[in-house]
Amino acid sequence: MATGRYSSKLLSLLLALVGVVGCSRTHYRLQADSQANCVVDQKAPLAGSEAGRYRIGIHPASRMFDPNDPDQPPMPPDDPASNTILQCVDGKRGAKQWQNAEQTPFIENPNWTDSLPLDEEGRLVLDLPAAVQTALLHAPDYQEEVEDLYLSALDVTFERFRFDTQFFGGSSVFYTADGHVRSGIGQSASTLNVTPFTSSTQLQKLGATGSELVVGLANSLVWQFSGPDNYASTTLLDFTLVQPLLRGAGRAVVLERLTIAERTLLANVRSMERYRSGYYLEIAIGRDAGDGASRRGGFFGGAGLEGFTGVGGGGFGRIGGFNGGGNFGGGGGITGGAGAAAASGYVGLLQSQQVLLNQQANVAALRESVEQLVASYDAGRIDRFQVDLARQALYNAQSQLLQSEAGLQGSLDSFKITLGLPPDLPLVVDDDLLSRFNLRDESLVALQTDATVAAGELRERIREASEAATEASDPGVPEPNSLPSPVDTELEAVPKPAEVILAESEFNRLAAESLAQLAVVRADVEQLEAILPSRREHLQQLATWDEVAMAGIDPDIFSPARLDKRFDQLRRDLDVVAERIDRLAGRVASVADAAEQSGGDEVQALREATSQLSSALLELSLLQARARLDAIDTPPTELTPEDALAIASFYRRDWMNNRAALVDTWRLVTFNANDLRSDLDVVFSGDIGNVGDNPLALRGSNGRLRVGLQFDAPLTRLSERNVYVQSLIEYQQGRRAYYRYVDRLYQGLRATLRQVRLNEINLELRREAVLVAIAQVDITQLRLFEPPKPGEEAALSNTTARDLVQALSDLLNVQNDFLSVWVNNEVQRLNLEWDLGLMQVDERGIRIPLQAPFRDFLAALPCPDELRPWAIPEVAEPAAEPAVFEFPAEFSSSGRHTGVQQASWEEYAERPRRLPQVAIP
Repeated sequence: MATGRYSSKLLSLLLALVGVVGCSRTHYRLQADSQANCVVDQKAPLAGSEAGRYRIGIHPASRMFDPNDPDQPPMPPDDPASNTILQCVDGKRGAKQWQNAEQTPFIENPNWTDSLPLDEEGRLVLDLPAAVQTALLHAPDYQEEVEDLYLSALDVTFERFRFDTQFFGGSSVFYTADGHVRSGIGQSASTLNVTPFTSSTQLQKLGATGSELVVGLANSLVWQFSGPDNYASTTLLDFTLVQPLLRGAGRAVVLERLTIAERTLLANVRSMERYRSGYYLEIAIGRDAGDGASRRGGFFGGAGLEGFTGVGGGGFGRIGGFNGGGNFGGGGGITGGAGAAAASGYVGLLQSQQVLLNQQANVAALRESVEQLVASYDAGRIDRFQVDLARQALYNAQSQLLQSEAGLQGSLDSFKITLGLPPDLPLVVDDDLLSRFNLRDESLVALQTDATVAAGELRERIREASEAATEASDPGVPEPNSLPSPVDTELEAVPKPAEVILAESEFNRLAAESLAQLAVVRADVEQLEAILPSRREHLQQLATWDEVAMAGIDPDIFSPARLDKRFDQLRRDLDVVAERIDRLAGRVASVADAAEQSGGDEVQALREATSQLSSALLELSLLQARARLDAIDTPPTELTPEDALAIASFYRRDWMNNRAALVDTWRLVTFNANDLRSDLDVVFSGDIGNVGDNPLALRGSNGRLRVGLQFDAPLTRLSERNVYVQSLIEYQQGRRAYYRYVDRLYQGLRATLRQVRLNEINLELRREAVLVAIAQVDITQLRLFEPPKPGEEAALSNTTARDLVQALSDLLNVQNDFLSVWVNNEVQRLNLEWDLGLMQVDERGIRIPLQAPFRDFLAALPCPDELRPWAIPEVAEPAAEPAVFEFPAEFSSSGRHTGVQQASWEEYAERPRRLPQVAIP
């Protein structure tokens, strides 16, 4: 019997050792993951989210991924000087744990670049959806918001744990040796006192009304190795139940911490849903994504809401916050000159690229103009000053082009940092969103340049032949007003037949490509014809707006009849240019025959034909610009500020959170008022002990029961009084903060709608300005090709070069203005969609296009006829989400688009996209 009893005690000792060691780090981490994910998934349906969406795990392809053991990571690179302190601190030898720790030379994932979808040249080519996916995979910002949500969930698990039945157990072993005097028995004595792990346990339970139940079991075994007795056992089973009746009593007080933790987690899941769509905007247009999840606990003790006092200043009063950051719309609606403010983010890069293309086209046009002016100078039709004026404009444009290219590279580097990529990674943004603003196709501009260069080379041949003939007849007379040739040539003075054949071949190539470009322009005109009905409808809507009349804008600009007239003129002009190109395309043989019959110079005839072809291509490019310009359309936004506020009050998740936060602050008044009351508790306790040396022989005769009241008068409540008054003031501050939040949000919506309407009107004004600039370029450039009329001098006007340079400069400026207005309008419409709370993104973080106009969302409001800006809808649940569009996951293989794009922003978002090859968990 004694042997079995001793064996049970040894087993208790072993269990005690296991309790001391505890479970592994991995066990606790996985347990925390499971519980946190569970409570987040519970709140997801209430927040209009999906279960399983937010996890803190990082994909192995991410730059943030740590391939090492998460529970025992190796030591990262340390500063050498600081590391000496780990080895010896203040003359004391440091811990060997730091000296012998495993080390790693890497901070980032060393293999993250292996998963990048690089092209053959080692570049990362991204369109907008791929850029968003890349940011979600590599950028730390989004990951940190998810981790804050996770920590908020840990607070909930702790607050729930406070109401669970909690078990505690421990064990102790003490050997005591007493001297003969200390022992009191006249001789030395030694004892072994063992408290088994299984017999030193405690149970605690917190009730929802404030009751606290504590049940304990204590067992002590004592062996005495000298003296009369050699063994003694004591067992005590006790309990205590305390139920407050006044202070600290009631569910309103006891459940407050758990209630706030749960409501905060719900608010954080809502915030994360809004942050996901805001993060898309941050990548797309550079707008701040706003506030994501925010942890309220963990400051005191590292768990739950320990240290909660119910007021501000660290006491978690006004627990929800009121979005004081000021993300209330507007979205950069400040216009810049005749255009609008430039976009940021990915769309801003596309805008910068398009401006760069416009500048390149302007430089090409100036270079061509210089060639034409030099030819006119050689022909004696213009003076040297005008040629130099055009050259100076060309040099200035080239300098500005270099600056723009450098600025674009700097913007690309900044965007790489936003995506979580290093700045030295080659990155290319390739998207057809703004391809419609290539008013003159690059291939057509290049072909026109080739024709100009070819005509210039033929002109140089003729000039050199003329100079050679002049020197042969009178070598002592120098050529007056000679200009250095802009084209180096090694041709003989008299062209050889082989060179004539080469010139004819080049002309044939130019003519064939001109016919191909003519077909492209005809396709552009057909696309314009297809979009004319919607253009007419939108112009009619704009014509009725009050802003048009208030600004005194010519109503003829919004006339559909004027648009039709312009289109008819465009078709007639195209037919004329097409007839010229067709005629020139078959002119080589006739040129050779005419030159042979008349004894004329065949090179001179080819030069004239090439020059006429260059002129025709110039006119063709201007006609293409007119067609593509008129094909750009934007539907007017018909939404009043009052309707916008009503929609936002129902759909914005942060508005839901602010309503809940105000109620939280109001509820804390009652919570803090409870501390002003007296302490009055009902106490019921008891215990029962064993009889004899048998630890299990528990007898009622060796027990006790107690019941009574504990009272503490509220004589000292100064601190509690101050906290209570502070909570009253914070509630009033919360009320004011709430309606100021609504005011600022309303102000932002009004500003955004105002900017949208301004952009939609200004877009038509800028369109007219571009058309005028095109006409000016057409007039000034064609003036160089016109032969002098009979009876008029051959000289051109003294302002020809200046007019040409000014016309090209105006065209560049108004093109960029038109582009900026359209881009800003699309940015503002995206801002409006987000400010209304309507923007949704799919599981990959890509925006889901709205399936209905903004006004259609008014139908889902609880009381659309009675809703006022200051009213709070009774139903705060989000409406059913629209159908998720299925996006293809493969890369787009299409090259650069050469035609006009008629797709709206929604249609653009539905196109196949270039996406990373790694799926986001």
